[in-house]
Amino acid sequence: MTVAALLLERMARQGLADRPCRSAAEAARLTTALQAQDNPASRLGVRARSASLTEGDVLGAIEDERTIVRTWLMRGTIHLVDARDLRWLVRLIGPAIARKYRTRWRQIGLTDDVLDRSVQLLPELLAGGPLNRHEIRAGLTAHGVALDSPDPQAHTHAIVHAGTTGLICRGPDRGRHSTFVLTDEWLPGAPTGPSGDEALAELARRYFAAFSPATAADFGTWSGLPSARAVALIRDELTDSDVDGRPGFRLGEVAPARGLRLLPAFDNYVIGYRDRTAILHPDRHPAVYQGGMIRPVAVLDGQGIGTWALDRAKGRIVLTPFQRLSAPVRRRVEAEATDVGRFLDRELELHVAEAAEP
Repeated sequence: MTVAALLLERMARQGLADRPCRSAAEAARLTTALQAQDNPASRLGVRARSASLTEGDVLGAIEDERTIVRTWLMRGTIHLVDARDLRWLVRLIGPAIARKYRTRWRQIGLTDDVLDRSVQLLPELLAGGPLNRHEIRAGLTAHGVALDSPDPQAHTHAIVHAGTTGLICRGPDRGRHSTFVLTDEWLPGAPTGPSGDEALAELARRYFAAFSPATAADFGTWSGLPSARAVALIRDELTDSDVDGRPGFRLGEVAPARGLRLLPAFDNYVIGYRDRTAILHPDRHPAVYQGGMIRPVAVLDGQGIGTWALDRAKGRIVLTPFQRLSAPVRRRVEAEATDVGRFLDRELELHVAEAAEP
């Protein structure tokens, strides 16, 4: 298949063309979960897949309705996930996160004993309600678990470990600080979901439904899990597909669709593949993939056409295109900027900078 056809199919599968999702949970579930180490960016990821929701709706779903929740999932990164999927995803992915960090945990003094004692104490500490990481550290210290490592992130990693067990997840934000809650108290009715191979098959099924055409290596890069077993479990559901010259798969048939979308930082569309050259020419990768940061990208028919930034304080969106925009494309960017303003419930001014040199 041509690169153009591949990208149009991915746009349709990710909901970036017609934005069909009617709830924040549906938007999160569409790609299994939305990357959310940047909280405002994850909310804009919901907007990119829903034409009717507002930021207030997403915050309400997190803090009041509790239909979506944040925790550590794929690759050990914070994600925003449908609350109904939390338990089985943590049970499947949590052990891989623990293996990933085990050596570092030991290097910074988080021995098995320290981690076990932290897990034992957290139910008592969090019984009174949400606590931020500094309050958790103080509580653990008061109970004799002194996280006195020279690494300033030691207490954060102790919290990550508790998250990989399913004991805790993120609760409501308190100003600029995230808080943590007991999963059983925050989501008492969350279903157990599948386990073992059934869970791995479901994850692979979700991935190829939302990201294909894609390769087994793409699944491994996105999930942080070995791909061979996952693909084998659903091989009879997949059809072979050319993925920009590499053998890959698709799950089901989806009509390709065009669209222009302002995607937030860390969006699944630009992070969910090992090979991203179809989405962005390699010369443009340094403008988007900057160490651990993945900048917001404007995509037209699936291909990146520039980077953008939202200045909430000034009420302005600045788009830096990769090449000069035609008048019709500029009008579509203006419409997208207006919709970002609708989502945020404020007027935004669009400024288009000079085209960036590669």
